[in-house]
Amino acid sequence: NGHHLYTEVWSDQPPLYVSLLTLILKRFSPAVLGPRLLTTASTLLLLGSLFVLVLKTNGRLVAALATGLLMASPGFLELSSSAMQEIPALAPAAAALCVLLVCPAAKWRANVILGGLLFAVALQMKLIGIVYLPIALLIFVLRRLRLPADTEDADGGILRNSTGAADGIPMPSSSLVRPIAADILLCGAVIALGFACLNWLTGNPLRIQLQQAWASHFAPAQSLEYGSPTAHLFDWSILAKNWDTSVPAVAGIILLLRRATRRQTLAWLPLAWLGLTLVVFSTHRPWWAYYYIHNALPLCWCAAVGLAAAWEYARTARRLAPALILGLFAACALPWLGARLYFQESGIRQAPKLYNCRALKEIERFKPFTQYMFTDQPIYSFHSGIPVPPRLATLSLKRFWSGEMSNARLVSELENNLPGLMLLGSDPGERSFQELLNSHYQLVYEDASSRLYALKSVARKAPY
Repeated sequence: NGHHLYTEVWSDQPPLYVSLLTLILKRFSPAVLGPRLLTTASTLLLLGSLFVLVLKTNGRLVAALATGLLMASPGFLELSSSAMQEIPALAPAAAALCVLLVCPAAKWRANVILGGLLFAVALQMKLIGIVYLPIALLIFVLRRLRLPADTEDADGGILRNSTGAADGIPMPSSSLVRPIAADILLCGAVIALGFACLNWLTGNPLRIQLQQAWASHFAPAQSLEYGSPTAHLFDWSILAKNWDTSVPAVAGIILLLRRATRRQTLAWLPLAWLGLTLVVFSTHRPWWAYYYIHNALPLCWCAAVGLAAAWEYARTARRLAPALILGLFAACALPWLGARLYFQESGIRQAPKLYNCRALKEIERFKPFTQYMFTDQPIYSFHSGIPVPPRLATLSLKRFWSGEMSNARLVSELENNLPGLMLLGSDPGERSFQELLNSHYQLVYEDASSRLYALKSVARKAPY
């Protein structure tokens, strides 16, 4: 509605995702389907990038297994159909790694330029893409470290030799430093230039954006009114709950380590990826459940390697024991995996359909007399078409922890705006703005999950 990020609407992330949502909602469809389709398209890009990455390094069977395991991982179905920026931000980063590894290096290093542009898009979606830059550096080294045995030039393209292994002939060490440094510098320049250009296209100030991002992600917590980031720890139990992937991943890690020690250098890629994401997301505070998708990518890759190796061993072994062990694992893992998918899917289908709930019908009576509404569930604002006051549009825990928002400031903003409606959860506890609520508002609707309050002057105008 013409309000600006960072100066009017607080945000701790770059503006590209919000800008794309604005474009979709204004130019194509005002319904939530548009934002969800953006996530769906990003999901397809993510799955395709993972498949091609694994296909070019470990073959078709491992690629298919890794992609299937990712789709069946905890929370993936909900995350891939929600209007959230995690997958739209992750997909271009994964696509960038795919381009850097798989695409042949042309004369003008087109693969490096395209990979850098994709990284710029990922970082403009969400700054979490920074985590994947070390993997890009590793890919630059691995591409130049060994040339394929059947390559025709010195571009460092990764091709398979006559034996089908992604391995080759060592390059002289003296010729490594310059091309690796050139790739890194070019990619870094493209990322920086692309990030700045995309930010300019969205029309948002870069300096304030970076200040808010730093304060919410790296600065010490300034307020503890709503707990502390250190209380949100990595949930190690999720690896146990996803044992159908974690167990074969252990076998895959052992196998990849053996291959890496035998100078099959590309085996280091999934190992380094998994190690990096486990270190980063197990130590980062706060940790949210949807961050698991970052661990799931390399974990599924390693698990697919382990499963494919177990299948090949059981198929070629002359003993019955390996086949029995693999069959027993499949008999236990497949029902577990299927049940997890079923409950994810049924949970999505059984979730409340807010767009046709009774509360929205009640809000409709007051809409002609209301400029703003305040709600602790902003999706109601979206479906009702009544905006939240811009400075209260984002009330995340990070904003309170950074000190940019507090209970006192929340009350002050509400007093200054006096939104016509307040839709709050049915929690009977005292709120920081309870005095304002008691003196200026009256309850006009209540159900098991929400309470709707209207400004007294608005309540008198609305028809019954």
